Amino acid sequence: MESTQLLDLLGNENRRNIIRLLATRPYYVSEIAERLGVGPKAILGHLEQLEQTGLVRANTNEQRRKYYHITENLKLEVFVSPYSYTVETCTVLQQPQPEKPKSPHRGPTNNTKSVETLKKLNTELFELESRRRQLADQQRKIEGEMTDVMANCVKWVHEVAKNKPEEEILMAVLKKPQDMRSLSMSMGKPEYFMEEPIRSLRERGIMNERQINNRQLLTLI
Repeated sequence: MESTQLLDLLGNENRRNIIRLLATRPYYVSEIAERLGVGPKAILGHLEQLEQTGLVRANTNEQRRKYYHITENLKLEVFVSPYSYTVETCTVLQQPQPEKPKSPHRGPTNNTKSVETLKKLNTELFELESRRRQLADQQRKIEGEMTDVMANCVKWVHEVAKNKPEEEILMAVLKKPQDMRSLSMSMGKPEYFMEEPIRSLRERGIMNERQINNRQLLTLI
């Protein structure tokens, strides 16, 4: 699923609430409607949109009642700073879990074992959450450092650029090497508009072309 598509889906409060409910257990339409205080017809419309993206799926139980559940583990990240705006979606991978044989009965021994297993899983969950927070702290630190570096880049772009077109081109190429076509699309301007500024930047040794992944890209490096 594209990042912008997921962002548009989550822009609706009712769809966010539906996903929040489905994140706890599968639900029937009537249950969702009752919990959210929204008409079943409107709920069905939201569920259809979520189904079309593959985020939600419907199944029918033995009583031929349709219930909905979340099918994908997705992570959406939005980063906004004075110098950057990025939206990224990634699929969170899960390790396949072996199927465990079902116990024929639930006696005291099995119950005790279940409680011990649950406690161990709870400890593991807390440890994983702690690791996740540590990684999130490291990511925030790196993003802060990137913002500081970009602030310095902006300062020096103003120093070396002769005009606004050169500034725009340098800012675009700073974030990632690009060819003429991608640069034209990101800046929203025709390629011929950039030919003269790029020629000037190359002659002054500020910008050059390098082959990266079998593509000729404009870069400052």
